[in-house]
Amino acid sequence: MSDHISQLDSTETPGDTELLLGEEEDSKTDKMERVGYQGSYYNQVANSKYIRPICIMEDVHLPSMSKISKFKWYFQTIIQMISLIIFSVRSDRLFQPQYLRHHWKHYFCMLFITGLSWAPQLLDTFGPKFLGYSPIPRIPLSSAIPICIFGLFYYILGITAFFECIAPALRRNYGIETTLKVWELFISVAWQTQTIGFWVLTITPPLFSEDFKGIDEKWTTGLGLLMVVAGVGFKMSAIYGTGYNTYYWYDMITEIPNAYFSEVGIYKYCGSPTYTLGRFTGFGAALHYRSVPIALASIVDLVLINLFNRWVEQPFVQKMYLEKSIA
Repeated sequence: MSDHISQLDSTETPGDTELLLGEEEDSKTDKMERVGYQGSYYNQVANSKYIRPICIMEDVHLPSMSKISKFKWYFQTIIQMISLIIFSVRSDRLFQPQYLRHHWKHYFCMLFITGLSWAPQLLDTFGPKFLGYSPIPRIPLSSAIPICIFGLFYYILGITAFFECIAPALRRNYGIETTLKVWELFISVAWQTQTIGFWVLTITPPLFSEDFKGIDEKWTTGLGLLMVVAGVGFKMSAIYGTGYNTYYWYDMITEIPNAYFSEVGIYKYCGSPTYTLGRFTGFGAALHYRSVPIALASIVDLVLINLFNRWVEQPFVQKMYLEKSIA
C-alpha cells in the first residue's frame, strides 16, 4: 500500500495544496467522482489531470444525512476498509454499478484471485468444525520456510519491478488505462502470494513449543489478537486519510498526481503508518500462534517494505511532487 502522501510533511490545508498543484476546480477526475463517470472508469482516470478522491470523507456531508444514512455509511465504509486490509480486494466496487457494468470481468478476476488464495485458509480454519477434520495437511517447516521467503520477496521485488520497468513500458506501448488494469491484477496476485507465504507457517509443527509451556496461552493469544486489531485499525486510519486509490499506488502507476495531500488522523503522528504500525498484524499473529517463524517473517516484511519506501517510493515522491512544486 502506498504511504508516500504523508512523507511530504505537508502542513497545508487540502485547499491550499490544491492551489500549489494547480488543480482546476472542475477537473475531470473531480467531476467523475462527484457526479459519476460514464463509460470506462480506467479511461476516465487515464484522461484526468489529478487522482481523486483522496480522503474517504471527501464529498461526504454527514450533517445532512439522517441517522440511518449515517449508520449505513459508517458500516459500509468500515466493511470496505476491513475487506481491503484483510482480503486485499476492493469491496467498494460492489456499490458502484457503473463500474461493474463496464468492468465486471476485470473485477471478477480480482475476486477469483482472492478466492483462490483464501480457499485453503478457510478450509483449514473451518474444516475441523464442519467436517470433523482439516482437509489441508500439515507441512514440515523445511517446506514452509521456502514458500514464505518466496512470498515475501515475490511481493516486494514484483512491485518494485512493476514500478521501475513494467509500468513505464506498458504506459508507453498500451496506455495508462491498460497499465492500470494490469497493475490491479498484478498487485492482487502479489498480495495473495505474500498472504499464503505467511499462512503456510501456521500449518507447520510448533517450534520451541516446550519453551512456551511456562507462558499461559491466554496471554499470548489475547495480546496477539489485540495487536492484530491494532494493526488493522492503524491501516484503516491510513485509508481513511488517503483513500482507496492511494492504497493501490494509483499515482505511481499512472504518473498522474494526487489532487492534494491529506494529513489527517494517524498521519499527524506517524509518517508511514501502513509501513510501520500497520505491521502489528504480523507480530500479533506470531504471538497468537506462538510462532517464532511468523515473528521472523514479520521482521523481514517490515524491513523489506521500508527499504522499498526508501529506495523506490520516496524518490518518486521527490520527483513527482517536491521538484515540480519547487519548479
